[in-house]
Amino acid sequence: MDQRKIKYFFSVIEHGNLSSAAQSLRVSQPTLSRQIQAIEQEFQIPLFVRGGRGMLLTEAGKQLHEGLQSIERQLRLLKTGVTAVSVEPAGEVAFGIPPSPRGLIAVPLIKQYSNDYPRVAIRLVEETSGQLRDLVANGILDLAITNTTEPTHGTVSQILGREGLLLVGPVGARLSMRKDTPIRALGDLPLILTMRPNSLRLMVEDRLGVHGMTANVRFEANTLPLMTDLVTAGLGYTVLPMCGVRELLKLKRVSASPISDLFVTWLSARPKSRPLGVAAERFHDILWAFSRKLIAKGVWHDA
Repeated sequence: MDQRKIKYFFSVIEHGNLSSAAQSLRVSQPTLSRQIQAIEQEFQIPLFVRGGRGMLLTEAGKQLHEGLQSIERQLRLLKTGVTAVSVEPAGEVAFGIPPSPRGLIAVPLIKQYSNDYPRVAIRLVEETSGQLRDLVANGILDLAITNTTEPTHGTVSQILGREGLLLVGPVGARLSMRKDTPIRALGDLPLILTMRPNSLRLMVEDRLGVHGMTANVRFEANTLPLMTDLVTAGLGYTVLPMCGVRELLKLKRVSASPISDLFVTWLSARPKSRPLGVAAERFHDILWAFSRKLIAKGVWHDA
């Protein structure tokens, strides 16, 4: 495989047929067809299913595509990193953030980095902590915010800060930020939680299990806006970090109470098997400085 073949392979996947892919690449269709056949011969397995719906990836093709995405991106980052050593960083940074801290961190962090390094393009991904960890380990992302509940397979982590988890309910529940809720109280409430194996779900269930209780999960939802929409509609209670409901509390759309001795510790995760490029290292520096500011303001706590 060389970069030209990778480019041809990706183009066929993107367009779903040889004709459109050849047109976008400005090569003849027979030439492109020969290149795809050469790749399949190299791996000695069909990579596409050819049919009336165009060209679809086989399972082997999907696996090759996933691996090549990481390789192709690392080649681009290496090229820009080498040229950026003595000049202003350029190229791309891919950063992942979970839904809860997104509202607190993402915009000010990206704004500062973009102002400091205008030649760097930023790709943002919002997923759960576990998914983000895997994307970092597989080379799809440079950096991500995760939490200590997730295993750090394939990544190296640094603690950013810690914050308490809240029981979040409808306004009519009259929960108070000045009064803690014991974890046992959650066992008697209809809960709206993320799906397993999400770390927040497991954290709640494990802590209730210590007291011989099980979570009464009435609704499962894997997006923060949907969870809080169900709460504001009076359908149940959820558990979220403070950073996930700050704005809703200000607008008095929900009520909340700190859960006794239940915290989430946020981490920055980077790949274990390869160094970061210059642009990504600068991004990490700004993320770290931003976390120090949050701790100084009392938004997060040092862990």
